[in-house]
Amino acid sequence: MADETAQKYSVVVKRDGETKAVAQAREHVLVLNAAKGQGTAGFNAAETLMASLGVCLMTNLNALSKKMHLRVDDATVEIDALRFQDPPGIVELSYTLTLVSPEPQDKLEQLHDLSVKWGTVTNTLISGVQPVGFLRVKIPQN
Repeated sequence: MADETAQKYSVVVKRDGETKAVAQAREHVLVLNAAKGQGTAGFNAAETLMASLGVCLMTNLNALSKKMHLRVDDATVEIDALRFQDPPGIVELSYTLTLVSPEPQDKLEQLHDLSVKWGTVTNTLISGVQPVGFLRVKIPQN
């Protein structure tokens, strides 16, 4: 499926000891927890996915509210997930978007719908994109 408007993203995640990892994209760095359970190094993988959903909605909300000339004084996305242990995976993902705005309810509902419709992460989750992985092994240099 060729798309001349396709934009490539790259993130590198590197192990930093046994309990954390560092993700880097462009000039930005994000410290993540890489220990099983509730480690203290940063967001774990599930929390990072949930945060990605929240910032996707927020990004579109910011852009679309300007385009639609809607006043939004404040916005919060609260995300909840249910993770099964065996096999591990998130089986339920829900969010509540709270807007502080004097705008009419129907306009804010339209803003919400469009924020979901035009979201990179929302569309990825909805369509269930399957990651494709490859293993490269390097022999340590003595």
